[in-house]
Amino acid sequence: PLTDKDGIRLSCLYVGNIQNDDEGLKVRCNIAYQADTDNNVFGGTVTSGELTMKIASITSFTASTTSPIVGESITLTCVATGGSAPIFSFTTDGGNTFDNTFLSTPVVETALSTDGTTYTVKYKTDTTKPNVLRSGQVIDCRADYGKGQK
Repeated sequence: PLTDKDGIRLSCLYVGNIQNDDEGLKVRCNIAYQADTDNNVFGGTVTSGELTMKIASITSFTASTTSPIVGESITLTCVATGGSAPIFSFTTDGGNTFDNTFLSTPVVETALSTDGTTYTVKYKTDTTKPNVLRSGQVIDCRADYGKGQK
């Protein structure tokens, strides 16, 4: 089990099927736990305080070219919206890392720009080997907003 610095047990809450129009939705977490007399747990329910949903998402991801030749550069532009600036990263082929077999690790080309709650970043990567025979490489943009707050 997860515990905080004071030894209090924590649980992660994952919520799926969220839509942009859920912004501002008021939610509560209701936890029901079963009795366990061997461990002096009597059972019951605990309800959290009210939370307000804040929606953040990637709204656009483009590449300057989809058929580069070895040695060419590709500019990756990622746009996201949210209440705070995310940390952007890129992964390849559905994994959790960026595979450098065919492309160099993306580096910042244009620093994060902000327009209200819209955040844009441009990264550059270079093609290092041909990959047309394997139908190219899928690149994903990720925007990490950190842990939920308030």
